[in-house]
Amino acid sequence: MEELDLYTGKLTYKGIEFSYAFDKEELRLIPPTDKRDEVRHTILMKEIRPGVYTMASPSMDEPYLIGKCNETGQAMVFLAKQGAHIGSYNEVLFVEVAAYILCKTDTQPISKMVFICAELDCIHPVTQGFSCTYDHEQFHSHGILSVQTEDFDATTTAPQLFQVDGKDVSVSFGIARSFSTKIGQPPLTLRSTMSFRFAPTEDYSFIVRLWFVAKEFLQFMCYRKNVFLPTADLSTPADEDKTRIFATFNMLGETSEEEPETLQKGRYIKLAYLSGAEGRIMSDIALRVLYTRHIPDTYVSGCRINAARFVMITAAFEWEFKRLYPQGITKSDKTLAIEAAATEEIQKLIDNSTGDLKDKYKFLRKLITSNSLQSEVVHIGNELGEIIDLFGKRLYSMNDTELLYSEMGKRLADQRNNYAHGNMDIDFIDKSLIDLVYTERIVYAMQLKLYGVETKNIQNAINELFRCGVIIC
Repeated sequence: MEELDLYTGKLTYKGIEFSYAFDKEELRLIPPTDKRDEVRHTILMKEIRPGVYTMASPSMDEPYLIGKCNETGQAMVFLAKQGAHIGSYNEVLFVEVAAYILCKTDTQPISKMVFICAELDCIHPVTQGFSCTYDHEQFHSHGILSVQTEDFDATTTAPQLFQVDGKDVSVSFGIARSFSTKIGQPPLTLRSTMSFRFAPTEDYSFIVRLWFVAKEFLQFMCYRKNVFLPTADLSTPADEDKTRIFATFNMLGETSEEEPETLQKGRYIKLAYLSGAEGRIMSDIALRVLYTRHIPDTYVSGCRINAARFVMITAAFEWEFKRLYPQGITKSDKTLAIEAAATEEIQKLIDNSTGDLKDKYKFLRKLITSNSLQSEVVHIGNELGEIIDLFGKRLYSMNDTELLYSEMGKRLADQRNNYAHGNMDIDFIDKSLIDLVYTERIVYAMQLKLYGVETKNIQNAINELFRCGVIIC
């Protein structure tokens, strides 16, 4: 379906049928002349007592609006920004829109959502979708070769289940094919796809949630946020467990500078390295327990370290440490006895204190049994050394120093605390920069280890994502 710069039509809001104009940035609702007074008194003003009105500050209270499009003759769904202010001028309403769905038919229950983008072509390599055979003499003398697409089953991953807002979703990756005989178009086009399947629904807010899960998953796989998914195909159930595309989902604001050069250099995790773990990763993304806040906006910005990124990367380490070791570090009987004694003494101070002093003692009580960043780094070095040491030893040797986890942890903790407490007058701890770069790799090792990815695959994923230059045997 050809995209237009402007869509017009009619839709109903607050019981009033408006004409609309949508320029893919803002939705304007234009009331009929005989309804302008009603719009003014029911939407733009509020009655403070009978017959007395004051200006209101209306906000969008509907998750979506469904209209009939003049240009296509079909349905169009506008996913509004709930709670956003509704602007107005002469009773014309201006509504902020987050996304819209352009239908080829009337609205239908949605059971499948399919994404295509450059990152997917690399993560699930599109090259596996075809094979090429030729005779050297025939090709160079006559230009003859044979290209054959591979079977769908051979290029489609097994569905992996996860949940979003309590609803079951399955994800699979495959290769889409399209064929054309038109001049100016490639005769054969292959694109890698990420497909979500779920029970038929007309909950458009759920569709938006799936879009955010898809985007964050790709950001995790590429370690940068500038991954763009402007559109997705929406399908409705058809015969024999098949689906039929009936609409296109369009997310606004998905236009910015892409980074094809980072893909060309292979800075991403191949899906094959974590095969079978996709569902668990997406489930944790939906639950917001996978730490991704430290992921840089772009590859270039990820090469620069400032105070904010320093704190966020160490926060990512501590968050993932708690997920990997929910019971914390195993402590000796001697350490446990000392902590118990200290807790008992500080409890006496708590019992005999009030106000702010009591709160301060309670805070100190928590610190007695908590793990320090330094001790967590040492523990990870001991537990995951088989996976990560080869990256650390290479990185530190390149910088003429030695990998020692106890010293690494102390430097990270000291520098993080300097930033967190505003100690900007203290000199930057030089080697902590190397420590932080290594920590970025360790965070991925911790995350992939949690999802049961095999050691060799974790190493390959880190090696390629960060271009570490390590030979994986």
